[in-house]
Amino acid sequence: MSIITLTTDYGIKDHFVAVTKGKILSQIPNCQIIDVSHSIDYYNVTSASYMINGICDAFPKNTIHIVCVDAELYEVETFILLHWNDQYFMAPNNGILGVLVEQYPADLILELTVSDSVKCSMDLFIQTASKIVNGVKLEELGKVVEDCERLVQVKPIVSTDENILRGAVIYEDHYGNAIFNISKQLFNEVGKGRNFRVSIGTKYKINRINAYYSDFILESKTLKDYEGNALLVFNELDFLQLSLYKSNPLKHGSVKTLLGLSYRDPLTIEFENQEQQ
Repeated sequence: MSIITLTTDYGIKDHFVAVTKGKILSQIPNCQIIDVSHSIDYYNVTSASYMINGICDAFPKNTIHIVCVDAELYEVETFILLHWNDQYFMAPNNGILGVLVEQYPADLILELTVSDSVKCSMDLFIQTASKIVNGVKLEELGKVVEDCERLVQVKPIVSTDENILRGAVIYEDHYGNAIFNISKQLFNEVGKGRNFRVSIGTKYKINRINAYYSDFILESKTLKDYEGNALLVFNELDFLQLSLYKSNPLKHGSVKTLLGLSYRDPLTIEFENQEQQ
């Protein structure tokens, strides 16, 4: 049975997701459709890229991943197919899939051929998925290209002396946590074990990253005493995350509503000079 995942900015209010699934089942009967998310912020390719990074190692071989975010057929120049880690990823060539090839090279990258029968980008992806399932050679689906677009505008910046690391919010999750584009690997490579101070906006300074969510220095306190406190932690994808401990975003607020942070807001990490330690 073929597995097809869907990641879109369609939302769930309208009929778009149901129509998409209907078209898939009409062309690929008995396939299994997995909804990754249909709540990506409108046109937010950075959030879509973060989502794909989160699922890319979770599915079996030959899974087909369709990513339809900021994918207007007549606005995007090209649409691509990656054969990567024995799976297939399709998206507009707007940087979403760059996160994959930055980990390791794709086996094949195709610029998909858009036929006259294609009325929208999702039709292109579904037709391509059907051809893959039916054994059409990949090279017949488009033109082989060397690379795909990357999301260079939201790359973290390291100062020339490697004492400052600057990042930005790239995603807000269901719990209201703000995810930054600072990976644990990059933090360790730049920091080299040095003491540091994290500045978030103009008000918040943190000089500790929790080993896990509830990793607080208790002493005479209890975990309940820390509810609502801001904390930093590397999440399950090893990206730096700002959370409010045990804060329910629907009742008490979130990082966005209480701290005023939203997409692309900055974060600065200042490491001590070696001489200062």
